[in-house]
Amino acid sequence: MDGLNMLHKTAQERYKKLKNVFSRLMQNFNRDDLDDFVQTANSLRYWINRDRTLTQEQKDALERFVVPQSLDWQICNQIANCQKHADSKPRTKPGKVTASTLLVKEVHVNPGGTGFAVPPSMRVFGAGDEIEIEYDGTHESALGFVIRTFKHFHYIFEMAPIPPEQRVIPKFEDLLAVEIDHRPSTSSFALKLTIRDTPEPS
Repeated sequence: MDGLNMLHKTAQERYKKLKNVFSRLMQNFNRDDLDDFVQTANSLRYWINRDRTLTQEQKDALERFVVPQSLDWQICNQIANCQKHADSKPRTKPGKVTASTLLVKEVHVNPGGTGFAVPPSMRVFGAGDEIEIEYDGTHESALGFVIRTFKHFHYIFEMAPIPPEQRVIPKFEDLLAVEIDHRPSTSSFALKLTIRDTPEPS
């Protein structure tokens, strides 16, 4: 990536985009933003591996995620490749399929997803489309997949760089309540975690 004039210049900037998309999905879960989230998360594997400013612990945390046995990585990688190549079938590399590798078959999108409320504020997250990912005869919630995947990248970029004795694990609602700070920064929007005690007015 050195010397290339790209929209994002570092893995950290690419992660900020993921936070932006995650915020939109928590407010309104929909197919278009899910596509954007999957493509961005899938690309972060390459951004992290090529970014020399990241620590070995950050890169090791990535490698623990991008394995054939990882449900969320397989969903992310297979859907991303399918969308990128406009192919109706998930793409897998020869020699990379093992007995434990799942195969994503289809994504089902229906209106009327209620999301879920998080106590004590009972703020609702993820309402919008009800999206399920079908693989090997099983249906997985796309909302659950998005939250788990974001938590992993949140750890890589916001927890792993901090000395272990100084790390503070965020509350679940804090993690979900990522919002965009629209004040301009040097390269892209700065993002922050915001705690809200009451739901936003509709």
